[in-house]
Amino acid sequence: MWNKEAAINFVRHNAHPHATGYCARAVTAAIEHGGVSLHHDNAKNMGKYLVLAGFREVYGNPVKGDVAIIQPYTGGNAAGHMAIFDGHYWWSDFKQEHGVYPDPGYRKSQPSYKLYRHN
Repeated sequence: MWNKEAAINFVRHNAHPHATGYCARAVTAAIEHGGVSLHHDNAKNMGKYLVLAGFREVYGNPVKGDVAIIQPYTGGNAAGHMAIFDGHYWWSDFKQEHGVYPDPGYRKSQPSYKLYRHN
């Protein structure tokens, strides 16, 4: 059973002060700590595994427990990015102070992303 509070507490507790390049590993571990098993892959590919695990794609404003899968941009990390929303901030391997896009390159390029919510 999905426990978004456990997932969010886990990602907050295990966050680094800065990005480490392991966003998918961090968010996947948090989701698994919240009771949902996931296949491990690059962040950009995780949407299909979220759906298989009971998440669904949603639109509009994020709510607590939503997961963002962000596609890569030219010149950025080819693996893309993955983060979970705590109701105020996005978390990946670190606390994202500036919204869903984790760094200036993402904020400038604004590649596409999808939101997923557990049913």
